[in-house]
Amino acid sequence: MVFVFLMPFSIYNFYLERYILGIGSLSVVLLMAINAWNCWHGRYYPLLILVGLAPISTMFLGFTIYQQGLIGLLWCYPAVICFYFMLPERYAWGANIVLLAMALPMSWLFLDAELAARATATLLCVSAFAVIFVWVISAQQHELHELAMTDSLTGLANRVQLNGTLEQAVQQHERRQTPMTLISLDLDNFKMINDTFGHDAGDEVLRGIGKLLQKRIRRSDKVFRLGGEEFLILLYETDSAQGLLVAEELRKTIEAMPLLPDRSVTTSLGIATLQPKEDWRDWMKRSDDNLYRAKKEGRNRVVG
Repeated sequence: MVFVFLMPFSIYNFYLERYILGIGSLSVVLLMAINAWNCWHGRYYPLLILVGLAPISTMFLGFTIYQQGLIGLLWCYPAVICFYFMLPERYAWGANIVLLAMALPMSWLFLDAELAARATATLLCVSAFAVIFVWVISAQQHELHELAMTDSLTGLANRVQLNGTLEQAVQQHERRQTPMTLISLDLDNFKMINDTFGHDAGDEVLRGIGKLLQKRIRRSDKVFRLGGEEFLILLYETDSAQGLLVAEELRKTIEAMPLLPDRSVTTSLGIATLQPKEDWRDWMKRSDDNLYRAKKEGRNRVVG
């Protein structure tokens, strides 16, 4: 895209023997092409763009305004848009401010007052709309990221985050010998709850459990809803004895909660503390195995 839209102008400057403009525009095109190539291959260097491409582009624009007047000033508009597409938002603001600080005084210096006023108003509007556009896009991206990473019913983390989080916990354990414990939690007889009270009541139970887990678990820990009525809790810096205490407290608290009319909701929990040289899959399987043992042994209990 860079070559398609900008390279003809570089060639045209060379054709008209405006070699300085041709070399300057060609340099900007090549720098933008290199940046696009890096992004295509998963390499993105915003600071390098900020201290490299943005100043060079701004200086080139200043020279084109000096040489071509209004024609040169017109290139400020796509430059502003490029800044907001190539740079993180706060970096783009800085580059935009520097460009305005260069372009606006030069427009009043080299253009008549009427054209300078129109150019100033247009450039300020383009900058303002670019800021608004990027802000809206960033907000939408953040919202989409949250939707992708969280369970819509409970607001807890979902399976998308699970593998990476457990892998990081294993690496932290290997580096620092930090104790890590998993708690697998499953609601007892949840199908019966749905069949007896309806799916809306079942959803309210799940929301209530989610709120409790968010409230009772430390901010440093992680809580996931794995699907259905099953949850997973990752406790950082927690050994097996401490994990058992946390699990038992959760079991008792949930049983005492008024989640359903005239009926207690009970849970079965299995815990597993990370062992040396154990990967996260085996670790999680041990936690699940203990959960199923709790189910087989009568439910409403903790097994570790």
